[in-house]
Amino acid sequence: MRQVLLALTLGVLCWPLSALAAESDLDRAKESFKAGATAYAAGDYLAAIQALDAAYQLTPLPAIAFSLGQAHRRQYFVDHEREHLSRAVELFRQYIELAPTGSRRADALDALSQLEPLAAAQPKASTHGEANADAVRRTRVLITTDAPGAELALDGSPAMPSPLIREVEPGKHRVHVTAPGFFPSERELNAIPGELTLTPVTLRERPSTLGIWTAPEADIYIDGAFASAGGDGVLLQLPSGKHRVAVGQKGRVVALREVTLQRGKQQNIRVGLDKTPQRITSEVLFIAGGASLGVSLVLSGFAIRAEGEAEQFVGKLQTNNVSPAELTSYRTSITSRDRFRLATGVSLATSAGFFITGLFLHELDQPDPQLLYRMSPRRGAEPPPAPAAKSRVRVAPLFFADGLGAMLGGTF
Repeated sequence: MRQVLLALTLGVLCWPLSALAAESDLDRAKESFKAGATAYAAGDYLAAIQALDAAYQLTPLPAIAFSLGQAHRRQYFVDHEREHLSRAVELFRQYIELAPTGSRRADALDALSQLEPLAAAQPKASTHGEANADAVRRTRVLITTDAPGAELALDGSPAMPSPLIREVEPGKHRVHVTAPGFFPSERELNAIPGELTLTPVTLRERPSTLGIWTAPEADIYIDGAFASAGGDGVLLQLPSGKHRVAVGQKGRVVALREVTLQRGKQQNIRVGLDKTPQRITSEVLFIAGGASLGVSLVLSGFAIRAEGEAEQFVGKLQTNNVSPAELTSYRTSITSRDRFRLATGVSLATSAGFFITGLFLHELDQPDPQLLYRMSPRRGAEPPPAPAAKSRVRVAPLFFADGLGAMLGGTF
């Protein structure tokens, strides 16, 4: 019983280790298959055979067998060595046997129809079999990068475009990678004897610069987020690609621009801001209020003159007799004085109404937040919730017999 329990315990302890080993083999197979696919696309079929064979040894899947067979087939037409021909035929047959309904079955049958007659015409084995195997098992490095226009230099050798595939001595090597619009990078890699070592290099992109010339009182928003206050020559560091620029200022229409920035380069834009209809209306009201105030001053002058004429009549009446014509003139002056006083009051009330309405329109004229905070479509993210409806206030002057006032209305 104790032996059974011990065996079960050892089995339980070893099971996670075997699962980890299987997962590690799968990761290694994925890396080898990726390296083989990259070498195949670059036209280095020996390197592709080396990497794909390593992946097939770890995980003998039909898809890997087909890819490995393709690499051997392509290499056979390069050097016409019998070993590659025989291996390609063997792998394509394995694929058809392991995946009878596979998506590449027709391609495998077509390859066999091409290769089997060639194999039948060369019955003898090649004497270069071991040499070919040694050529496949050489120590190689495969260095890649996704940066466009990148150049890779291994151990100080002349730079080459990506991917870089080279036979090297086992051990440490250094690669220097440069690309337009990216910061250069230098990496150390370890070449494993008899294997193809895949080394992907990721370059850090140089930021792009956006220069904006606009009003100092404005605010600048990039892709829906506040970036900076306005001014002349505001420089912003941004990732390359498309961006949505929104410039807002109180009393001005929000200006929108779509810019496309290139890596590591600067682009300048000038953003002018037009007045909003509300701001234009408020300025017109200020002008009308000023004109109305000027009219009230003129009318008050007429009222004062009429008042003076009436006072002259009253002073003469105390010392001398007055004629009926003078009395009629006095009554006319009193009537004119009252009319001018009323007109002056109305003009002052109108002026005050214009000024109050213009002030409200001026102070409440804010940029539309729905335009400022809208995100760029290129980001692929959900836009922020739409802000609440902007409060709108309407002011209308009211005139009363003994004064003036204003009526407020609108949405809040």
